Amino acid sequence: MFKILRRRTVFSRTVTPTALSLKVGFIKECRKHPDADKLYVSKIITSPELINASELTDTSQYLTVCSGLANHVPIEEMINRKIVLLTNLKASKMRGIKSEAMVLAAEIKSSEGSTEVEIVNAPKSSALGERLFFKPFLYDKEPTKLKSKVWEDLQANLFTNNEGVVIYRSEGEDHELSSENSNDTAFVNRLVNAKVR
Repeated sequence: MFKILRRRTVFSRTVTPTALSLKVGFIKECRKHPDADKLYVSKIITSPELINASELTDTSQYLTVCSGLANHVPIEEMINRKIVLLTNLKASKMRGIKSEAMVLAAEIKSSEGSTEVEIVNAPKSSALGERLFFKPFLYDKEPTKLKSKVWEDLQANLFTNNEGVVIYRSEGEDHELSSENSNDTAFVNRLVNAKVR
């Protein structure tokens, strides 16, 4: 009797930024994390109808986001601003508070070891909840939950260019982050040629 050996075929799939669900959010409220000095806890809305709400009491109205920005960004610079939100990361507890998304920020580390951080601004003409893309990487269906390894691979190619525009760098080509029907881009004011995380 002969044993039949089956060879497993491994298919490598190219990871593209279509795996990222990036949306325009608005930081409505922000406070220090009660149990972690380096963390902020923000309430972020993606619905234009809530922009003038005096208080957010229903958790379905907002996303709770923990971000390690407390040592880098003054709290007054966090509130009442449009930002870029990565919404398909797996939710994780950070010192007891569940974080449901991630705020994109640019980061530069100096040779002395200090770190500068700046929050990424959403495109000026964008609407809350609007999806953002690294053109021509568009998608029709909402991306699935992002695996941590895929996020690491994609994150390694996220930068700001010398004009402060957020880009995805692929095979020597830069793809700017913008809404589908506009060339208005996501940007930072200061940290050019920086990593984006």
